[in-house]
Amino acid sequence: MDGIEQIAFEMISNTGEARSLLMKVIDDADKGNFDNCEADFKQANECLKTAQNVHLKLISSEADQKKLPFSILLVHAEDQMMAAELIRDLAQYIVNLNKKLIGLEDKTK
Repeated sequence: MDGIEQIAFEMISNTGEARSLLMKVIDDADKGNFDNCEADFKQANECLKTAQNVHLKLISSEADQKKLPFSILLVHAEDQMMAAELIRDLAQYIVNLNKKLIGLEDKTK
């Protein structure tokens, strides 16, 4: 496996882990189980941060005039990273929204 493939797989691995954690956060928030949401959200952010750091190295390398070969695997890795970042933003919104809804339900009882 060459450098680009290894970098792509590192990005895919970390973003996949982040995505799984974030989907768990959404599922837990939907059920009103907020206890683990913060820890899972933090862990997902760490995974995304690792992927973003790897991606930054690629961008920096190209900025230093080091041409990178085209890789469909890298395009896929970047797509997965962007999707996980979007899910992260939506997950935070969903958690906050569910907390508000549960608060409203408690007030009506």
